[in-house]
Amino acid sequence: MTALVEVENLVKHYPIRSGIVFRHDVGAVKAIDGISFDLEAGETFALVGESGCGKSTTARAVLRLIEPTSGSIRFEGEDITTAGASRLRALRREMQMIFQDPFASLNPRMTVRGILREPFTIHGLDADGKVESLLEVVGLLPEHADRYPHEFSGGQRQRVGIARALALNPKLIVCDEPVSALDVSIRAQVINLLEDLQAQLKLTYLFIAHDLSVVRHIADRVAVMYLGTIVETAPTDDLFERPSHPYTQALISAVPVPDPNRERARRRILVTGDVPSPINPPSGCRFRTRCPKFATSLSEAEQRRCIDEPPALVDRGEGHPSACHYAEARELV
Repeated sequence: MTALVEVENLVKHYPIRSGIVFRHDVGAVKAIDGISFDLEAGETFALVGESGCGKSTTARAVLRLIEPTSGSIRFEGEDITTAGASRLRALRREMQMIFQDPFASLNPRMTVRGILREPFTIHGLDADGKVESLLEVVGLLPEHADRYPHEFSGGQRQRVGIARALALNPKLIVCDEPVSALDVSIRAQVINLLEDLQAQLKLTYLFIAHDLSVVRHIADRVAVMYLGTIVETAPTDDLFERPSHPYTQALISAVPVPDPNRERARRRILVTGDVPSPINPPSGCRFRTRCPKFATSLSEAEQRRCIDEPPALVDRGEGHPSACHYAEARELV
């Protein structure tokens, strides 16, 4: 497969300024702090982690909806990190986004017809017959075109959002927690729709989520983020069956399983404490202040290494990269 998107050493820091007349920087919120990954054409690559870890910031930076502080983003081999307004306008036809909140992302003053025609109008394209076709593709009826967003259920509104993202035949769609605001009974329908559309239209998804059950169902590969960095990445089955980073192990151990006997027999891996501030993250391994392995299993010399040396994201013999000096793959019951 060919890499559609390549992200290298991406950084996004938000400056903290002080002063009224002479304003100056006194610090920075390190939302993304040097991450690298690639998306292959036709795959679903998921970014997962706790709220505030930098997932959505990464998604918006990849689309250039926010400006990265440093690093590079390549789309089909072209470095778009410093692309100007005219080039970005053309790229919008190739890269689209499905937002988390299907109500807030749709203009309440516009009918669905107006919402779906808008991308064509912006890019000077003919929209004749396209609105009805888009609605049918996402499982809605042509007569829905003249309704307003408030007249739909949450799942139907998200289908409208998906239709809008598909309007210009993009190659990449960023799905920013597209089912987290929906009822549980509707989530599976939307996930199945996204999978069907991917197969039909040869789409590539960057999928942002914190629900690991959804990720396991839809993703081909997964990257786990913590405090602005990627701590582990692997094909989905490998990650869930043999996670090697303590943070990934804790996340997966918290996912309930439908078998009551297996659920009772599972050993939970608990993470204590609060997420450190992204303004002043811990030295060395950023996860060490909450890491159960650091607290219970490491010698003083091993702990000192975690404090002093940031772990690189490399394969330490576990079959896939993880950012832990003492990574150890575990099969979680």
